[in-house]
Amino acid sequence: MVARTLDSTNSGIVWDNFQVYQGHRSNTRYIEIGRQPRRAALKVAKHRNPLKQALEYQALLDAGEVDSQTELARLCSTPRSTISAYLRLLGLDATVRAETIALDDDDERLDTLTESQLRGLLGKRSSDQLKSLRVLLQGRTR
Repeated sequence: MVARTLDSTNSGIVWDNFQVYQGHRSNTRYIEIGRQPRRAALKVAKHRNPLKQALEYQALLDAGEVDSQTELARLCSTPRSTISAYLRLLGLDATVRAETIALDDDDERLDTLTESQLRGLLGKRSSDQLKSLRVLLQGRTR
C-alpha cells in the first residue's frame, strides 16, 4: 500500500513504511501497513532446570523483546506449544517453584525432573504439589 499526501507542495513524497497502533496492550499492532523489518534470531540461554527456562521466556516477554509467544517461538526456533508448556509451569505453587529453582544446574536430580513431570503437578493442591515434587526429586515413582 502506498500513501500520498493531497497537499500540492509534497505531492512527490511517498510513504510506504508506517504502522498504526490501536489496541489495549502496548506494543501490539492492530493494523499494520507497509514493510516491517525482520528481527534477527534471539539468543536464549538454555537451562537444564525447566522453571529457569520458563523464567527466561517470561523475562523476554515482560521486557518487550518479543510481543507474543508465537514471535518468541519463531525467533528461538522452538515450537510455540513448547513455549506455552514452559510458561504454564509458572502457575505452580510458590514453594514448589522456589525449591525447584534452588536446584543447581549441576545437580543430577535435574535429569529426572522434566517439564512434563512438573506439568503433572499443576492440577494438584499446593501441599500435594510439594509432596509430589519431593517424590520426583528422590527418584521414586508411585
